[in-house]
Amino acid sequence: MRLFSSILLFCCFIASLPGQNLARKVSFSYNRIPLKRVLDDVSADFDVYFVYSPEYIPITQPVSVSVSNVALSEALDKLFDPLPIAYKPIGGQIVLRPVEKNPPPRITNKTIPKEIDQQSPLYADPRMEEIIAERKKRWAGSSPTISGRPTPQQLNQSATSKKTEDLQATRFEPIIIESTASIEEEVAAPVFVSSTADTLSVVEKKKPVSRLAQISLLPFLGTNFTESARMTNRVSVNLLWGRNGGVEGLEIGGLMNSIRNDVHGIQIAGLGNTVGDDVFGTQASGLFNVARDSLIGIQGSGLFNILGQGYAVQGAGLFNVANHDFAGIQAAGLFNVAGRDSRAVQLAGLFNVSGGKSRLQVSPLFNVAKDVENGQVSAIINVARRVNGVQIGLINVADTVKGVTIGLLNLVRQGYNRVEISASESFYGNLAFKIGVKPFYNIFYLGARISESNNSSNNGENIKELTWGLGYGIGTAFNLGKRTLSNLELISIKINEREGWTKPLHQLHQFRWLFDWRLGRRMSIYMGPTANLLVSSRKDPELGTGGSELVPKTLYDKVDANKRSQGWIGFNAGIRL
Repeated sequence: MRLFSSILLFCCFIASLPGQNLARKVSFSYNRIPLKRVLDDVSADFDVYFVYSPEYIPITQPVSVSVSNVALSEALDKLFDPLPIAYKPIGGQIVLRPVEKNPPPRITNKTIPKEIDQQSPLYADPRMEEIIAERKKRWAGSSPTISGRPTPQQLNQSATSKKTEDLQATRFEPIIIESTASIEEEVAAPVFVSSTADTLSVVEKKKPVSRLAQISLLPFLGTNFTESARMTNRVSVNLLWGRNGGVEGLEIGGLMNSIRNDVHGIQIAGLGNTVGDDVFGTQASGLFNVARDSLIGIQGSGLFNILGQGYAVQGAGLFNVANHDFAGIQAAGLFNVAGRDSRAVQLAGLFNVSGGKSRLQVSPLFNVAKDVENGQVSAIINVARRVNGVQIGLINVADTVKGVTIGLLNLVRQGYNRVEISASESFYGNLAFKIGVKPFYNIFYLGARISESNNSSNNGENIKELTWGLGYGIGTAFNLGKRTLSNLELISIKINEREGWTKPLHQLHQFRWLFDWRLGRRMSIYMGPTANLLVSSRKDPELGTGGSELVPKTLYDKVDANKRSQGWIGFNAGIRL
């Protein structure tokens, strides 16, 4: 049932991938620009996702290309034509592979017609050993007696005459030299020609061979024996642990499955799956899955999943790691890590890290990403360079935000960061710091006033006493015109009246509606009404419970058993830097 669910999920995932529209019109121009930058620009400008391995694709090589209003396919042909790179659209991405555009001539075993004579074969005739033995016997029986020392010219003429006679007397199986032009055709394995004193031999590199099925107990202890590392099987069954060249179908292992090359299909193992190159399909295991190059499909394991780059869904009990480019979904019990250029949705029990773009990150501790397209949600901290969406957390840190950051502390370098100096009817001097973005910012407030005490000093002068307040608030700002804007703010202020710290409840809540006029690039003035509500259980000797000198004429005054609530309309004005 789990296998069926995984396959169904994979099918739905692949079906939902947006295909690359190679017919769309594009325009771009580059002159000796590194290939990596060109691919990044094309990906960002035309919503094209490239999958490749930096170890095999020359991403640092400068390229020069210029196209104007041509189809994407034509533009890519022109871009990759001078490079040893072939591309192929698969699902929602374009896969890049290294390829030899002008391969050397290929040597095959095809014979040419017998009427065509060939005097210098590259392959040894099967009868060579018999022919050599016969020539040695004939030469031994008819060797002339040398009465004198021959000259070097005589020796050279004799050797040339014998070689010509031997080649004319023997007919060899000739060969044809072919060349391949298609970049998608697999280049044949190289052929090495060697020569010894008696014979010519040809050694051909062993190529991967496809088999219908195999069964093994341990590596090289199965139906493919010592050839298993170069065999690609449609069905592979490893009772304990198996090592094979590739899979084009299904592989099941009791403990481990190890593949040297590629997997096109499904891998299922009790402990783990490892693949040396690419995976197009599904890996499922009890402990771990590893795809060293790229993966397009699904990885599911009890502990962890690791891949080089991919367009995939990863699910693990502990963690998921994508070392290079990644697009898709990562879900783990502990953490997720995605590499350089990533467009991932990451869900983790502890934290998420993305070296590139992140569509969405959700975790209880922290999220870190280079760019965020939709959002970051964390209980503690979110960190990103550019945010085109929302950040929700206790602390949010970003360089640029096109959206909103919601938290106790929002640090945005290129955001709405202001310092205010103002006055009001309650506090004659106010200092406020506002940080965040216009849709949502934090306010840190400090206010103070000096009053004369009813008590006198020894020389008869009234004593000056300090009343001060410390507060926090939130606000939003929206533009009214080119040089004007309006602020709506909520602030709660702890009042410490005529003492260092007032222990009883003595809290002032304010709603401010302010209007801002910008005077210069870095300065503006503002003013506006405020709605005030003071809630206090402090007992004043002269004013009674909840009494305060901060309160002017009230519009609302209610006394309960242990506290007093008083409301009034005030005014606030100041300078904003």
